[in-house]
Amino acid sequence: MIIKTYISEIKKEKQLIKNATFMFSTSIVSAFFSILSTLIFSRFLGPSGYGLFKIAMGLATTAAYLLDVGVKYLIPRYIAEFESKKQPENIAHLLEKTLLIKAVIAIIILIITWFFSQSISQIFFHSKDLEILVWPSMLVFIIIFLDLTVPILIGYQNFKLIALSSILVPFAHIIFGLPLVYILGIRGLLIAAFLAFISGSIPALRFIIKKAKRGTAPRSFSYKNAIINYSLPAYFSNIPTYIYIVIIPLLSLFYTQKQVGYYSFSLSFFTATQLFPLTIANVMFPKIAQLNSRNKTTVAFRTYKRLLLIYTPIAVFGSIFCIPITEPIIRLLVPAFLPATKIIVIQIIASFAMGYIFISVYYVTAINKLKLATILNWILSISFGALAYYLTGMTK
Repeated sequence: MIIKTYISEIKKEKQLIKNATFMFSTSIVSAFFSILSTLIFSRFLGPSGYGLFKIAMGLATTAAYLLDVGVKYLIPRYIAEFESKKQPENIAHLLEKTLLIKAVIAIIILIITWFFSQSISQIFFHSKDLEILVWPSMLVFIIIFLDLTVPILIGYQNFKLIALSSILVPFAHIIFGLPLVYILGIRGLLIAAFLAFISGSIPALRFIIKKAKRGTAPRSFSYKNAIINYSLPAYFSNIPTYIYIVIIPLLSLFYTQKQVGYYSFSLSFFTATQLFPLTIANVMFPKIAQLNSRNKTTVAFRTYKRLLLIYTPIAVFGSIFCIPITEPIIRLLVPAFLPATKIIVIQIIASFAMGYIFISVYYVTAINKLKLATILNWILSISFGALAYYLTGMTK
């Protein structure tokens, strides 16, 4: 009876499930390459060196996301709306304005970094001698901050290219990283990350350049109003979720590089597991936004409930499956990280559990209930932050 009900609910969301199934399969491949990258480079650098690399990546990612001001929510929402209304001129205006503003902000950040690079190195790397890591980190910041490919593809509902990019980036990081980490160490691995983001986004960029052409009709869209009425509220409601990004730099202030290395290693498994709820959330978001814009809130809620039901067996079986296999894999591949085995299991199970709230955040954001999104995000961030502090302390 339960199985029949489950299959029945899947059939009711046939197109979404088709998209989600494709993205799930590619998410597994993406997760494989992400974890493989973690295993290779953590083994090469060791706990302390890998901790330094993750701190540098965390600084770049933190700066990029904190300065985003909600654009990653603004772009998919309005592209989905303008695409359904056949308004390419508004899409072009949206993208042009966004890239111009981001370029100006990036230049300002580079100037600030020029004056304070030694201070940044001392605070986060605990040594001015490691200033050489600051500028490769800034390369990563620039590419992450200016990269709009995923939000744009979500808006166009081109999930195949999203999936392809999610595979190409970690794969390219391994290809570029192997020679560069051998030659330049941590700096080389940061440069490899920069090159991986660029090369992995090439198919998406080709699609976007072809698709986002300016139309002949005059634009009927106020970028300023969209920023004020949607982007900024969405940004502030999601600020608590930035704990996922800022956690590594924060932990570096309280723990040793070796402890941060152990935690960063376990966090890679948390992040890989998050690909599953993230896939559902990304597939759901533009659909819910379109339904909400047509005042079909009941249909939107039914879609949300069905997707939660579909996610449940994935979360349950994934949590159970990780328990017996984690330690043998770590012992075989990266024995230096055996002290992190227990916290890896906890991270995977926690990631699946938090996936329910994560999907719910995307749903309430799509229907513009940003106060509720803020509450859910605070629950997620407090839980994640407390868990991170506790797990890092377990590695002493």
